[in-house]
Amino acid sequence: MNPYELITKIKGKMKDPNFAARFNNAANVVNNIPGLQQEIIRIAQINDPKAQDAAIEKLPREAKQAVQEILSLLNM
Repeated sequence: MNPYELITKIKGKMKDPNFAARFNNAANVVNNIPGLQQEIIRIAQINDPKAQDAAIEKLPREAKQAVQEILSLLNM
């Protein structure tokens, strides 16, 4: 998924208040960790689930939880 598709998907799902609340909570964590936004975009673009999981495992614990939440929300 390229960055444009990712943004379009998020915008469409933000109409759901439950999704929006969960996404915004995870996004706040992401915004407080320098460089993590770019890393999430890179991870979201990985098509191989094993490689994606390996990239997530390299993140700090708090960042890992936020990334997993965002990815699970996007895969809903």
